[in-house]
Amino acid sequence: MRLLVISTTLAPSGAENALVRILTELTTQPKGIVPCVVSLSGLDVLGKKLVAMGIPVVALDMPAGRLTPRGLLRLARLVRSFRPDVIQGWMYHGNLLAHFARLCAPRRPALALAIRQSLTTFATSKRLTRYVIRLDAVLSRWADKVFYVSRLAHQQHISLGYTNSRAHDIPNGFDTTVFAPSLAARTAVRQEFGLAEETLLVGLVARWHEVKNHAGFFAAAEHVLAQRPNVHFVCVGRGMSPDNVALLSCVPPRLLPRLHLLGERADVPSLTAALDVAVNASHAEAFPNAVGEAMACGVPCVVTDVGDSAWIVGDTGVVVPPEQVGALADGILQLLNASAEQRQQRGQAARTRVVSEFSLAHVAHQYWVAWTALAAVPTAAANKGQA
Repeated sequence: MRLLVISTTLAPSGAENALVRILTELTTQPKGIVPCVVSLSGLDVLGKKLVAMGIPVVALDMPAGRLTPRGLLRLARLVRSFRPDVIQGWMYHGNLLAHFARLCAPRRPALALAIRQSLTTFATSKRLTRYVIRLDAVLSRWADKVFYVSRLAHQQHISLGYTNSRAHDIPNGFDTTVFAPSLAARTAVRQEFGLAEETLLVGLVARWHEVKNHAGFFAAAEHVLAQRPNVHFVCVGRGMSPDNVALLSCVPPRLLPRLHLLGERADVPSLTAALDVAVNASHAEAFPNAVGEAMACGVPCVVTDVGDSAWIVGDTGVVVPPEQVGALADGILQLLNASAEQRQQRGQAARTRVVSEFSLAHVAHQYWVAWTALAAVPTAAANKGQA
């Protein structure tokens, strides 16, 4: 089966990382998939990773939010030469170009779309983004399959006009061999920061973006310090570095000596495993990778009740209302004030839940089954244009 995936970007963010994990899992197994990946923007970090794995990647180098004749021509030529059995769009802009790619194909391949976010902040999104999402909704009726990363995203998009007849929910999957508990990581990270072995670490792994609500996390951390002055806080992700002036303007002065801004790091599994408590403070999410990764590392989580976060953690963590600093601080304190044994028990339960419900092997297999079925059955003309 020849699979062409068209992704909006290959930057190291949640949706893009999920794609790379799925392709990595499937191409290391004798599954019969021959993939090729297209990035509408640049090659970026994850594109280079795919190339190193032997998966061909084509970067169209189109500016954000803009289509260029040169980029479209390159895509058309690629489709004609690659001759895919299945075209998979990945995120909204990737979905739109997947429709275009299908029109360029010498034979009509199956078409699948992937919705990787919720619509909680749709009303405040940029006008162009809203237009792209609505156009994607109209065109979705011509797709053979629409994958949703979360149950909430599924319902929200159906309400906006996306087709429901060929919808399929597949959550994110996590490599529980890479993200795993590690006492060695706990020690090494504290040594890197110059901290005592018993120092408690609370962390948030997320790129710098308004929806991730770092300002709320910092405000909650300040409340926590009022009761637990020896706790340290860690932020990891693109833009989460001391040279980000906008970020620093959100940090209370009292918090600065106990805040470690690490920026983008390649050792996220080790950094995550070193935490005592992981936090997701977002205003909106679909299926947050960082939560599942922390759970796989045996770290209990405090999450805002957005997207599928509450469902992911189940009874292994603490769920608080979004945009309530006091509740977020109380949730963090609830876990910090528990004994080390109690936190460990929660962490073990969290890892058990990920292994049983959200393992990468299980999730990748679901995509393989769906793609294989699409490749085996010619696109039904009778479905064309149906809602």
